[in-house]
Amino acid sequence: MAESSNPFSTSGENPEPPSPVAAEEEEVEVNAPGKNLLVLRWSRLSFEMLMRDIQMPPEYGATYPQEGGIASDARAGYVTMFADFFGGCNLRLPLTVFVAEVLEYYKIHIFQLSPLGMIRVRNFEYTFHALGVEPIVGDFQRFYQLSVSVGFFSFHQREHTPKLMIPPKGMTKWKTNFFYIKVAAITAKFQFRSVTGTIITENIGVPKADTVDWFPDLRISGWVKLDNRQLWVLRMMLGRMSRHARPVVREKSGEKAPLWRMFCPDFKGEVSIVACTDGEEGFNRTIRDNFRLPHRAALEAGLGVPGGAAAAGGLSAGTKPVDDKKRKGDAPVAGGQKAPKLRRTRATAIPKPTHAVTTGKLIICYTSVVIPVVTNRCFL
Repeated sequence: MAESSNPFSTSGENPEPPSPVAAEEEEVEVNAPGKNLLVLRWSRLSFEMLMRDIQMPPEYGATYPQEGGIASDARAGYVTMFADFFGGCNLRLPLTVFVAEVLEYYKIHIFQLSPLGMIRVRNFEYTFHALGVEPIVGDFQRFYQLSVSVGFFSFHQREHTPKLMIPPKGMTKWKTNFFYIKVAAITAKFQFRSVTGTIITENIGVPKADTVDWFPDLRISGWVKLDNRQLWVLRMMLGRMSRHARPVVREKSGEKAPLWRMFCPDFKGEVSIVACTDGEEGFNRTIRDNFRLPHRAALEAGLGVPGGAAAAGGLSAGTKPVDDKKRKGDAPVAGGQKAPKLRRTRATAIPKPTHAVTTGKLIICYTSVVIPVVTNRCFL
């Protein structure tokens, strides 16, 4: 099948047979004007509110498009981001190492991943952090298969694996709600991949008790929109708060509780932020290595990641998608893809929550918190 001459095109056939994810994706209006051009249809006020709510670092240069703009209009040095990434998908910047490694392993540009794909990546990430297991690409592959839907990459559940989530309803306007950001803020070595190219079927073993030691503890967390403090505690957001602060989970009675208690069905308390004692390391420093921090020089110069492949320029018109069969340089595993990192044993850096086997059910709960806006920098 001939590939599209336009790397930003969202038209074209799905190279794979229909998958279970199709029913969960948006309803496509075939004759809708501007559908393939992704014309802007959200307000500047909504954009500004989102940037404030997610504490977007100002040095990342988030920019509202011109009226009537399209998603592929990002100028050189900028990349398009969909607003739903930061809403229902629970994404924050800087990227975590896990999100960056998913994009790099599948060799897809972040602009090519639909929110229905991103939400599965982030749900997997917080589910595993809640279980005290380090999320890695090799285990993600045990649950999900790369797919294409409505011209964008996504992931669908592999057969015979526990279903980790049911996507939320209402993600139907994501193609028209977007903004631009400095490509240097997205520290992943991604490139455009052809949506009409061959997609290798995953052959890594599905999770079983005799293959991975965390499987007996696996509890389905489902989908939930997390607030900034919950994402911070889960090591999925580098909090823009004092570097001398740390989170404390307290029961409703005010009694201090371990961090994993916030995920128990009977938890009625809240997550507080307290000052560190003398000599105590702040939580931001503790979790810093879990993130791909942008370089200050690149942010100030408006460049891509120093040494990053296909990063500078973001959505420049000369970018060409890459087919699986044409890639070179990676160790050939499963049809040419680079071998993912695998793990059989539980990571020791994250304490195992003792409730995982005793409650029989893991549910992530909402907490009512207000996040102060402060001025810490999020770059190297």
